[in-house]
Amino acid sequence: MNETSTRGQFARYVIVGAVNTAATYVLLVALMRVIEYRLAYSIAYVVGIALGCWLQCRLVFHVPLDWRNAIRFPAVYAVQYLIGLLLLWVLVDGAGMRREWAALLVIMLNVPIGFLTLRFLLQTRARSSARDGATDR
Repeated sequence: MNETSTRGQFARYVIVGAVNTAATYVLLVALMRVIEYRLAYSIAYVVGIALGCWLQCRLVFHVPLDWRNAIRFPAVYAVQYLIGLLLLWVLVDGAGMRREWAALLVIMLNVPIGFLTLRFLLQTRARSSARDGATDR
């Protein structure tokens, strides 16, 4: 993949992430008006992951949305969460950075980490599936 298409993918990744975040937030606020806030948060969180998976597969990486990708998608975010938590701990407790600045830095670093991880997992599988399909003929 060339540099221009990688930049385009990254731009789409950021835009789709922002749209997903806004949609999930609107859902959360609406749900909190009718159900308990922790349940509302949980529902909105799961919907956000599902919506994000669909949007990223279809609009960013142009790969099919199948059960393997649907499993990989939340797994990437679990790993990303753990990396962020570890980095936050290192910055705050290890380096003495203020929590607010450390959190902002972790969020900024998680954007490219999430993009690169999803791109690797989703597109590597798509390339190998295309190769396998070509050899089956």
